[in-house]
Amino acid sequence: MLGKVLKERYQLVRALGSGGFGQTYVARDLFQAQTPECVVKQLKPASSDATFLKVARRLFETEVSTLQRLGTHSCIPKLLDSFEDQQEFYLVQELIDGESLGDEIRREGRLSEAQVLTLLQETLSILKFVHDNRVIHRDLKPDNLIRRKRDNKLCLIDFGAVKEIRTQLVNSELTSLTVGVGTQGYTPSEQLAGKPRLSSDIFALGMTAIHSLTGRSPTALPEDMSSLELRWEEYANVSPELKYLLKKMVRHYFYQRYQSVSEVLYDLEHLDELAEKADQLTMAETFLPQATVWQPTRKESIRAVAIAAALTSAFILGIRQLGALVPLELGVYDRLVAYQRDLGPDPRILLVGINEQDLNNQQSDSPSDQSIADAIEIIQRHNPATIGLDLHRNVPVGEGRAALARSLAADNLIGITKLGDFQGERIPPPPELNPEQVGFNDFPLDRDGKIRRNLLFASDSTDPDAEVHISFGLMVALHYLYEQYGLQAADSDVDSEFMAIGDVGLTEMGPNFGGYQAADSQGYQVPITYRSPMQVAEQVSLTDILTNAVAPELITDQVVLIGTTAYTSTDKFFTPYTLRSDIGSDKYQMSGVEVHLHMVSQFLGAVLDDYPLPWAWPEAAEVSWIILWATGGSLITWQLRRWRYLSLTYGIGIVVISSTSVLLFFTNAWVPMVAPLAAFTLASGSLMLYRRYQQRRLDLTQIRPNLR
Repeated sequence: MLGKVLKERYQLVRALGSGGFGQTYVARDLFQAQTPECVVKQLKPASSDATFLKVARRLFETEVSTLQRLGTHSCIPKLLDSFEDQQEFYLVQELIDGESLGDEIRREGRLSEAQVLTLLQETLSILKFVHDNRVIHRDLKPDNLIRRKRDNKLCLIDFGAVKEIRTQLVNSELTSLTVGVGTQGYTPSEQLAGKPRLSSDIFALGMTAIHSLTGRSPTALPEDMSSLELRWEEYANVSPELKYLLKKMVRHYFYQRYQSVSEVLYDLEHLDELAEKADQLTMAETFLPQATVWQPTRKESIRAVAIAAALTSAFILGIRQLGALVPLELGVYDRLVAYQRDLGPDPRILLVGINEQDLNNQQSDSPSDQSIADAIEIIQRHNPATIGLDLHRNVPVGEGRAALARSLAADNLIGITKLGDFQGERIPPPPELNPEQVGFNDFPLDRDGKIRRNLLFASDSTDPDAEVHISFGLMVALHYLYEQYGLQAADSDVDSEFMAIGDVGLTEMGPNFGGYQAADSQGYQVPITYRSPMQVAEQVSLTDILTNAVAPELITDQVVLIGTTAYTSTDKFFTPYTLRSDIGSDKYQMSGVEVHLHMVSQFLGAVLDDYPLPWAWPEAAEVSWIILWATGGSLITWQLRRWRYLSLTYGIGIVVISSTSVLLFFTNAWVPMVAPLAAFTLASGSLMLYRRYQQRRLDLTQIRPNLR
C-alpha cells in the first residue's frame, strides 16, 4: 500500500498501525503545499454483501458527521476528508505533530502534582466539549493525548467511537449491541460490559492522571479485593485534596464517581475546599454499600429455592415422561456398554460361524442341507451338551434333506422360528424338528434400530390362551443348564410372576426401566448384558468342522451355536458396540447368531458365575434422584455468591451425578444420568438468572437517586 495514491490526492508515506479493521497511515496531501502530511485511516468491511455494505455505509456516514463536529475544537484533529474506494472506507484527519503523554511518562518516569493538575485542566476542557456534543471518547489514555509541538498544548486523538464502527465493519453480522471498546486498566467495568457512560471517560482520565503521578500503568497497581479500588496512593506523593479528587474520579461503581466534567472542573478549581472532605473520607465511600447487594430475607430465600426446585423438577420429569430424554439416556448407556470391561470369550460356548469362504466353497448364498447335516453329525461325535442351529430350514436347501431330518431328530438340538410382527413375516421351523425344541429368534429393536433388550417369551396374539413361545437363546441356555447341572426354570421365590433358574431370578423389565420411558416391554424382557466387543466365544468356520480341524475339547459338553456370520448376510443388527471405531468394520453390525450368543452367555454367567443381571432403581427412586439434584442445584446457586466457588461446586455436582451412574453401572445397574444433570443445571441456571434480575432491579433503584 505504501506509495499508493488514494482519490488521486493522498499518497501513503508510512504506516502508523494496523489491526483487524484495516490500516492507519501517514499520507502526503498532494493538493496542499503548506500542510502536506495527514493521517489516513482505512476501514475494511468483512463482507461485500449489498445489505451489509448498506448498513456499514450508514454507520460510516454517522461517524463522519460526529468527527466533523468534534474537529471544530482546536485540540481535536480536524476531519479533512472521507470517502469510499472499492468498497473500503477512508477517514482523512489532521496529523498532530508532537509527543504522546505516554512517551513523556516513559521518558520522565513520573509527573509532578503541578504537571498533573495542568494535565487535568487541559484535558477536562477538551472532554467537556466532547461530552457537550453527546459523544463519549471511550479510549482516553496517555497514548491518545498528544502534546503538540507548536504550542505545547495537549490534543485528544483516536476516539473509541471510531473503534466501534471499525468493530462493526469487520463483523460478519451487524447488531444493535454497543461494543465494549477501550484499553485494559483505563476502561471501567460498565464500559467493558458494553454500557459506557459520560463518567466512563472521567474514570479513564483519572487513571491517566494516576499513571502520570505513579509512573505505573493501572494494570501494574494492586487492587483492594474488598472495594475493587486500586491502591495507588502508596506509589505517589500527592496532596490530600488531589488524592480525594482522583479517588472520586476512579470509583469502581460509576454512580459513586463524578457524573459530569463540570463537577470535576468545579472541584479542581476549588481544591482548597476539598481538604475538609478528604479528612472526612470514610470506608463507606470506598466500599460498595451493603444495600446495593441484594439481600433476600430468609422467607424469600426458602421460597425462591422451593419454587426453582419444584418448577425444575416438574419440567424435567414432564419432558422425561414424554420420552424427550430417552435418546440422550440411550446414548450415554451405549457408551457405558461399548467401553465397559471386556469379559473375554465364554469358555462354555463354541460358535460355528458360516463365513464368506464357507459360502464360496458351497458356491451358494446358504449352505446346503447336506453340509449342515454333515456338520451336525461331526459335532455330535464329540458329545456336545447343546447344539443351537440359527438357520431357517423350513424348506429344503440343496441336497441332503433326508440327512438333515435325521440330524434334527437329536434331542440336544434347538432350532429356530421367526414370529414376525405380522402374519406375512412369520417363518415356520423345520417340519422335522420337535416343536418343544424350537425357539423364536425375533429381537425387540429400539427406535434407533439397536438391540438392547432380550425378549424371553412371546405369543402370536394378545389372547391370554394363546400359545407362549420361548426365545432361542433362553431355550439353548436352559437345555445346557439342565443337561450339565440339573437346573430347571421355575417360579421365583420372591415373586411368582417372575422366572428363576436355580437361585437366580430373571426380573422382568418395565416400560420405564433405567433411561427408558414408555418402552414396548410386552412379553417378558430383560436388558442384554453384552460380554465382549471382540470375541464372545471361541469361533470356528463351517469348513473347519467339515474337515475335522476342530479340537474335540472345544465341543465336548459345550454349547455349540451354528449360524451365519458372513458380512454379506442380511441377518445383521446394530448394537451399542456400533459406537466403537477401534474394533474393525466387520463389528459395526453384529450377526444374529452372535447376538444370541451374548444372550446365552448372559444367562449362563448369571446362573453359574453369579454375574449380576441388569437392574435399575424403582421409578420412585429415580424420580426422587431427579428432585434431589434439582433441589441441590437450587441450594448451591443460592448459597454461593462467588463465581469461582459456584463453578467449582457445580463441577463437583456434575462429577457426583456422572460418577454415581458409572459406578453403579459396574454392578450392571442402569441409573439415568441425563435427567438429573438437566435438573441440576436448569435449577442452577434459573436461580442465577433470578438473582441477577433482582440485583439489576436493586441497582436501578440505587442508580437513579445518585443521578439526580
